[in-house]
Amino acid sequence: MKKLLLCIGMVLVLAIPAGSASAATAVPGHTGKDRIDSDENGIPDKGVKVNGHYTSVYAYDAAGDYYWDLGDGRVQGTVGSVEALDQETLTVCDYVVNYRGTFENDPFQDSGVIFNHIRCHGHDGDAVYQYQIVHESDPRYRGNPDWSEWGTWEYHVLTESGAGNAVRPRSHVG
Repeated sequence: MKKLLLCIGMVLVLAIPAGSASAATAVPGHTGKDRIDSDENGIPDKGVKVNGHYTSVYAYDAAGDYYWDLGDGRVQGTVGSVEALDQETLTVCDYVVNYRGTFENDPFQDSGVIFNHIRCHGHDGDAVYQYQIVHESDPRYRGNPDWSEWGTWEYHVLTESGAGNAVRPRSHVG
């Protein structure tokens, strides 16, 4: 369950602003400040679809300390590095995040799709997670409250290694 919450938290990086630092931070994975369709801070103009890719690391130990490199220059946590965590109880989760969508002149992803690939290893065991989250404007969106995330977003694919595939196919097999 802790890992699932971490995975969801990573998705929130795209949905929640970085606070006062967001005014000077480009959308994660997007080097938009050199683009004509972005403002001086790298925030894409309204209605412009942006493809992005970034990596992130979340690491924690059994004592409750954690280190989170958000992938866009921001770092959060109770310690300053992975090395500062208890190496005996360390679990590290490596994230690869790909997205396509609009940001409507702010650092929030307002529409589109988000793909997360997470590989965790260490004290809590090895696991791989795959998530695809779609906005209601995406044709794959079904409006199922059991798959809802942030109101207008929902999981389209939600898999965890060793737990089976939790995708919602349009038709059954067989």
